[in-house]
Amino acid sequence: MHDVTTEHWHEPKGFKNAGYGAWKRPNTPYDDFMESQGIPIYRGIGVKRVQDMPMKPWARMGGKGTFIQLFGTEGKWGCYVVEVPPRGALNAERHMYEEIMVVVEGRGAREPVASNNDNTGRAKNRRVEIYVAEPAPRT
Repeated sequence: MHDVTTEHWHEPKGFKNAGYGAWKRPNTPYDDFMESQGIPIYRGIGVKRVQDMPMKPWARMGGKGTFIQLFGTEGKWGCYVVEVPPRGALNAERHMYEEIMVVVEGRGAREPVASNNDNTGRAKNRRVEIYVAEPAPRT
């Protein structure tokens, strides 16, 4: 078949789109910021388990992290997951807005709730606890 030009084109068949090109939504300043951080950006309709997300070292935060951009929330709010280094802390930051944090904690061998002598007890000890941390009072 010959090339489609502005003088001659074919009606699309089946589920093919009409038109001459594909247009992508232009990056917002926040998209550019996320890409400049050098950590993964997850884009989707939801996240099943934040613990399974790929993370890379994040120099600005001082831990490993990944951004989450849910479809439909572009330009409205940003979200990220950051892993606090064991026996460590993240870099201090100041924000001009209220930041809400959801803390996901892993518990296991150091804080058992059941015996580790059988599979049932070990399964109970592998758990994740989630709570919403109140923002620290501003001083």
